[in-house]
Amino acid sequence: MTVADERDAELWALDPSACMTLLRTQPVGRLVLAGTDTRVLPVNFVVVDDAIVMRVEVGGAVEAASGEDVMFEVDMFDERTRSGWSVLARGRLATADELPDRSLVPWAPGPHDRWMIVTVETITGRMLQGAVDAPDRPPGGYL
Repeated sequence: MTVADERDAELWALDPSACMTLLRTQPVGRLVLAGTDTRVLPVNFVVVDDAIVMRVEVGGAVEAASGEDVMFEVDMFDERTRSGWSVLARGRLATADELPDRSLVPWAPGPHDRWMIVTVETITGRMLQGAVDAPDRPPGGYL
């Protein structure tokens, strides 16, 4: 590798359209329920009409948070290239009776008969392009 092949890491903000596109590429995200007992719950999901849709346990913590403001985070990292992205959506959690896409199958065991939806109000994200290092250059730092 020559000096010309080296490149420093770059980090930049993503526009909302790019964030929604990336959100659709992953099957699992983290639902953040705020309050006195903040919870971060991994859930599998789909995006329907720019809303995040999931199936949850009836009577569980997610259903109990219906009507609350929540955050939903999705990311992807490639250790080999030290690259990746992270998207954070903020919105309101609600139960959903009618959904155009009922193909979502929960990954977790047990009955998940309640459809929940996060109506995205704001969405932000960042993308990292990892550095390309010369063999004698020390490894990069943290993301």
